[in-house]
Amino acid sequence: MKIYVGIDIAKPNHFAAAISQGGEIILEPFKFTNDADGFQLQVSKLESFDKNSIIIGPPSTAHYGDNLVRYLVAEFYQVCVLNPIKTCQMRKNNIRKTKTDKVDTYVIAKTLMMQDDLRFIGFYDLDMMDLILRPWGVFVRKP
Repeated sequence: MKIYVGIDIAKPNHFAAAISQGGEIILEPFKFTNDADGFQLQVSKLESFDKNSIIIGPPSTAHYGDNLVRYLVAEFYQVCVLNPIKTCQMRKNNIRKTKTDKVDTYVIAKTLMMQDDLRFIGFYDLDMMDLILRPWGVFVRKP
């Protein structure tokens, strides 16, 4: 059984919730801070599940989720960064037009669940992100 974890990314705090592939709520939304302690809290909530059955999907939100993605990849979780346009479309299709961090976690998890092909972030992707952030660091030629 696959477990889809939707994470609503924000600057100071994130919210996460998990659903099964049948849409059953596995973890109610919970808040965690955007730092090592918060990341540890999130992982502790997921420890009771088989790591190979968990797919974590934060939407791409500039740089606010980068450290979390790095942490989860280093912990060998399957992480798929979602296009925020897809989660926005899913939210518009939602019957309830509420917009809260807790509701968004379910919308993000459902968006993740409905993807046909998932592209997981790996260490290579993290290295490429580093090069994008610091493009001159490695390739600067001395005159």
